[in-house]
Amino acid sequence: MKLAVWAYQAPAHVGVTKAASSFSGIHTVLRAPKGDGYGAIMFAMFERLGVVPPMTVSAMSQETLAGAAADIGRAIVDVDRRLAPEMIVVTRSATAAVLQEPLDGEIAMIPAGTVKAEIFQPDTHPVRDTEISAFAKTVCQIVDHFAVDGRTRTLEPSVNIIGPSLLGFHDWANVESLRRLFDDLNVKVNAVIPLGASPADLRAAGAAWLNVTTALELARPTLERLHQRFGTPYLETVPYGELGTTRFLGELSQILEIPKERVRYSARNAKLGWYARTVDAHALSGKRVGIFGMPSAAAGIARALADELDMRIEFAGTFVTEEGDWLRSRVSDLCSEVLVTDDFQDVARAIDRTRPDIMFGTQMERHSASRFGVPCAVISPPAHILNFPLGYAPFLGYDGANYLGDVVNQTQVLGLEHHLIETFGPRGQGRFAEAAPEGKEEAVPTSSELNWDPSAERLVGRIPFFVRKKARVNIEKYARERSIAVIDEATVIAAREHVGG
Repeated sequence: MKLAVWAYQAPAHVGVTKAASSFSGIHTVLRAPKGDGYGAIMFAMFERLGVVPPMTVSAMSQETLAGAAADIGRAIVDVDRRLAPEMIVVTRSATAAVLQEPLDGEIAMIPAGTVKAEIFQPDTHPVRDTEISAFAKTVCQIVDHFAVDGRTRTLEPSVNIIGPSLLGFHDWANVESLRRLFDDLNVKVNAVIPLGASPADLRAAGAAWLNVTTALELARPTLERLHQRFGTPYLETVPYGELGTTRFLGELSQILEIPKERVRYSARNAKLGWYARTVDAHALSGKRVGIFGMPSAAAGIARALADELDMRIEFAGTFVTEEGDWLRSRVSDLCSEVLVTDDFQDVARAIDRTRPDIMFGTQMERHSASRFGVPCAVISPPAHILNFPLGYAPFLGYDGANYLGDVVNQTQVLGLEHHLIETFGPRGQGRFAEAAPEGKEEAVPTSSELNWDPSAERLVGRIPFFVRKKARVNIEKYARERSIAVIDEATVIAAREHVGG
């Protein structure tokens, strides 16, 4: 286990509880010291569901730490009596595991017939597993436990969407975006796993014609297991961007034998390709960007930015180190540097070294990029509560491609404003503040002895109003220092280049 100021992934028990609590009809009991139960607070705050999440913390008391018998049995009985779930998933935090409480023994002491729910302990390791690996394993084991052999396929083409969860990054919106695509294709959604899937849904998991995912790193064990048991094909493609969504639907329609006309119809509201051809988008062409986050998001968004908006990828990376080779296979043709690390300082150094025009990353990259004056958009967890929007903001599908275009455009505009303020604004602002401390700005001569040519006036008129006055002062100062009596268009251009504009 690595101790750090910032960790991209939470401990394994967070992945287990995040997975198990996302199902319907399943309740999680976490054995942990009080401080390890922060996941329940995160569920309540971030998801803003207005309900208590299906999770109970069996806190370790002073008596337990002193050697007294654990009370987890009472917690399980209480949950079963009050909530009547079909399954109770029991797990423990890394801290509780260090104390080596015999959970199996405590559970075995519950009198037979006292608990109606099935008690299930996922096969994950509290220290060796990470949040993501524990999540993926837990989902797979629960699905495999409930899935029933011998199920015939649904009459109409159908899919399972595997990967979305509570506390998933924009997952509610991503599922809605995919549902809209599938509705256009007359494809039914058999189950969304784990988000909202009940044990009854899981029993019919093998009836779907195809399995798709919102994040391959979260769904791979389940995709492979359902393929082994039921022969269900699955897509590794995650629909990021307009072209990526079209590729995704092309693969899907080939497997499900869907007419191409339906695919074209589903793209009727796609706007990213159109936007990429507009004059506004030309400013994005050649812009240098860095990308860091979950593997599927990093690969998909890198591809969309490069192929659709003609942006230049300085580096792409992920903190899920076991997926490093997979990410390299997806983006090696887009950039020479693929950064695979779980140390945020490595990413900060990459940002400092490359100084991209825009950074796309996690909440940590947002903080790191701000140190270097680089605008950053959050496109991957871990994220801040502000990155859990109340409205419809998907990253997947054609709707997601439109939203991605908005994210890029808005981040670029903010970066341009920052640059203009640095160029024409008061010294002492921006990332070059140390060049002239506030309150010590040099006196600037008045413009009483200078004349402005109309062509120069028109050129200055194009400067945004909020920095226009300061720009005039800087240009006049430049002219006086060089004994220029008449400021013309050439003087304005020379002054702008002199200050780095």
